[in-house]
Parts: sequence; structure tokens; C-alpha cells
Amino acid sequence: MQKFEVVSMIKINGEWVRQEDIPREELCKLLEKKFDQAMKGIGFERVKTA
Repeated sequence: MQKFEVVSMIKINGEWVRQEDIPREELCKLLEKKFDQAMKGIGFERVKTA
């Protein structure tokens, strides 16, 4: 039986990077920016409350 390893990776500047190799604050900013882009693409806009 084979052992599976699940790895979360993000493509940054054309290069795949392991999610755990990116500082948490930088990763949060990247994801926030990507979610905002995706939401605007389907007609929604995020309202910052804090």
C-alpha cells in the first residue's frame, strides 16, 4: 500500500511554492488579494468592517 502526502502549494511568479514555506502574514495577504479578484470577477465586492 502506498502512503499519500497531501501538500498545499501556491504558484507565485510562475513558481510553485509550498504553503508552509511562506510567512503566514504574506500568505494571508496573497489569499486576500486573490479572493477579492475572484469576487469582483463574479460581481461581488468585499466590504471591510474592521
